Amino acid sequence: AFYIDPHAETMAETVPVFPTPLVQQQQPKPPPDSSTLEVYAKFAGELADAARLEIMPYWRRSRGELGQELKVEENRSVFQSASPVTLADRAAERKIRELIEESCPAHGIIGEEFGEQNIDADFVWVLDPIDGTRSFITGRPLFGTLISLLYRGSPVIGVIDQPVLDERWIGVVGRQS
Repeated sequence: AFYIDPHAETMAETVPVFPTPLVQQQQPKPPPDSSTLEVYAKFAGELADAARLEIMPYWRRSRGELGQELKVEENRSVFQSASPVTLADRAAERKIRELIEESCPAHGIIGEEFGEQNIDADFVWVLDPIDGTRSFITGRPLFGTLISLLYRGSPVIGVIDQPVLDERWIGVVGRQS
């Protein structure tokens, strides 16, 4: 995955979104069996439920109550990476991480708010607690929680959860969604 700068003159100016170890070619290995994937898909839904419980108390609160800050990512220009972050973003990711660490301590995590840990693990969770933070801040329900699970660098589960709309999509490799 790449961020393409709309003002870049060449594709050479694009910026990889994922850390280098995740985009390197690895030996192709079959994904986990379907029963393992079902267990993790159910768990991913539980993670989304927990994120909702952290996010919704902040829904349509004042900017002061949201604790809004501007986050700038390292090695990228302010234009490319400046994005708001709220107490809701941090609380949701903190809770998701806590649940993963309790239930799957050998798994890695890449999070929007708190970075990476154990990313060389076979299973790595990728978290964006509030995708669409600007919409969240302004009270528009066009935001969601994104949770995915990579197995040896390839996505095997993906969750899009829209708490305000009470809608959720879960995709599992090899299964119709």
